[in-house]
Amino acid sequence: MLAVFIYQLDLHYLVPVSNRDLIDADMYRVVRYVIASQKYNEVDLSGNKITQLGAQILAEAIRKNKTLTHLYLVNNRVGDIGVSHLADALEKNTTLTSLKLGGNEIEQKGGEYLGNVLRKNSTLTTLHLQSNQLGDPGAIELGNALKINNTLASLSLVNNCVEAAGAQALAEGLKEHLTLYELDLWNNKVGDDGAMHLATALKSNRTLRYLYLGKNQIGDNGVEHLASALKENTALTHLYLRKNKITAAGAKHLGDALQQNEMLAQLYLFGNQIGDEGVQHLTMGLKKNQHLAVLDVGCNKLNDKGIGSLISIFEDDSVLSTLDIQFNQIGEKNQAKLIRLMHFHPDLKIYW
Repeated sequence: MLAVFIYQLDLHYLVPVSNRDLIDADMYRVVRYVIASQKYNEVDLSGNKITQLGAQILAEAIRKNKTLTHLYLVNNRVGDIGVSHLADALEKNTTLTSLKLGGNEIEQKGGEYLGNVLRKNSTLTTLHLQSNQLGDPGAIELGNALKINNTLASLSLVNNCVEAAGAQALAEGLKEHLTLYELDLWNNKVGDDGAMHLATALKSNRTLRYLYLGKNQIGDNGVEHLASALKENTALTHLYLRKNKITAAGAKHLGDALQQNEMLAQLYLFGNQIGDEGVQHLTMGLKKNQHLAVLDVGCNKLNDKGIGSLISIFEDDSVLSTLDIQFNQIGEKNQAKLIRLMHFHPDLKIYW
């Protein structure tokens, strides 16, 4: 029984009740034994069968709760109406810092409700909304809210059908927002135009550290804008561009940017088409860069010429500590060189 399970917990901060086939009626017990008890900081209700009715029950309980800081409802079915109840509660709640609502059939209206919350709530720092259907309208609501909110630190919109218009609104928000350090837009459709808008924001933004733009149909034109921003940006440390449409031309822009950028620590380009020519451009940039520690160029149609170029980086005093070159064509001679390289640099991690 749910009540017995909760009673037997000796953890006084986390209640793990995920993937237990809980339904809306079970939320009364969660409220009684967990939220109303004022003992627990985190409640994980992910992977259950909670709908808008269950969300309403939870919302009423958290409205005045003073102990709960993390609420996870990933992969339920709360929908826009359920979000409206939670959003209403968050206008009053002053302790919840992390809300995860991925996979909950949330659409534009839900984005509007959450946008309104961000304009008023001053405690929420993490909002994860992956695998919903917010689209551009929902992203626009959230982007507009960022202009006013100054507490949110992490925003995930993974797999939400966000295109260039949504990216533009988020970018406009980033120009004024002062606390967001992580923006995750993996598996959307922002394209070159969306990348351009985000790049414009990066030129003035001084807080964003992590930007995830993998699988976004970004080509060389979009990367040119991002690379231009990297020449001026002094905050971004992690840039993820996996599974886009970047070729040697885009890699050249990134290589040029690496010669000037003094902040980027990790660059991920897995699953593009930069080829040997592209990796040579990156190598030229890396030989003048003393800050990039992680480079991922796996699955990029590299052959021995490109691999050899990467190996040559370590002839100088490179700070690169992790190199991913998996799913490329590496000949026996270069494999032997890589083995020797790792032998003389035991802290170096190379994946091939």
